Amino acid sequence: ISEPKIAAFLTAMRLKGETVEELTSFVKVMRSKAVKVDVDVTGAIDLVGTGGDQSGTFNISTSASFITAAAGVPVIKHGNRSASSKCGSADVLEYLGASIELGKEGVEQVFDEVGMAFMFAPMFHPAMKHVMPARRELGFRTFFNILGPMVNPAGVQRYVIGAFSKQVAEKMVHILSNLGTDFAYTFNAHDGLDEVSLTSQSEIFELKDSVVSTSIIFEPESIGFQKVKMDDLMGGGKEENAKILTAIMANEGTEAQQNIALLNAAFAIQASGKVETLEEGKELAEDALESGKARKLFNDFVDATNDAMGTFKY
Repeated sequence: ISEPKIAAFLTAMRLKGETVEELTSFVKVMRSKAVKVDVDVTGAIDLVGTGGDQSGTFNISTSASFITAAAGVPVIKHGNRSASSKCGSADVLEYLGASIELGKEGVEQVFDEVGMAFMFAPMFHPAMKHVMPARRELGFRTFFNILGPMVNPAGVQRYVIGAFSKQVAEKMVHILSNLGTDFAYTFNAHDGLDEVSLTSQSEIFELKDSVVSTSIIFEPESIGFQKVKMDDLMGGGKEENAKILTAIMANEGTEAQQNIALLNAAFAIQASGKVETLEEGKELAEDALESGKARKLFNDFVDATNDAMGTFKY
């Protein structure tokens, strides 16, 4: 299919609006075509956002992923370079020295060693290379922003997914239910972020025991976080976002940067089943940062990716 035809299809679907049934079918097809990663996903989680919120924040879910892993929750993150923002998860990790273009065996080795792995989407969804040029050229979010978070090649059964709108968050939780997912939080912040936000309330949907809950309105103050201004969460390009991520891992970020990473990690830790309450998740997240475990895990992760790249010679 030619690039103009791909772009036309993506645009038409954007204008029409995708149904839950259509998106469920798309996810099934993408999962069936993916290169599978064979690891034990018991209790493992993926923290991911749809992107496309046009906010310009730093890599919040990536920061939260390392805190979550350092708190003892296996994390298998599936991500990509930026499609419409300045810096995606793959961009910032690569800038900080990680080898991101690992295949199946490399990811499995890193996960077994560190309890945290990053799967670079093009390595596991090879057909997607035909779509990326059109997505970049269009410059706006498409249904692939919605599909991407739900096609984790390791088959994780627990998800924390931020969406660029309440409507998409609601669609995603029903798609994950259709797919038999064990547990999921999907959410959208009232400020537009595809994260649980510190600048506003967030609307959160829960999938548990095959039941989708009606949305709840979450206030960050309810677990002891003060609201901040959006400017406090801004990132930039790779260099700026790398500095912020490094500072957070060292427990030296600004209060706003640290707290939004901790907040999203708390949701992930609870979603994993490791703890019962969000407050307990917050405590484990804070300990992971303050003890230095997050910084060590991040450094170990970077080293392990480079070892795997050398071993398997991709």
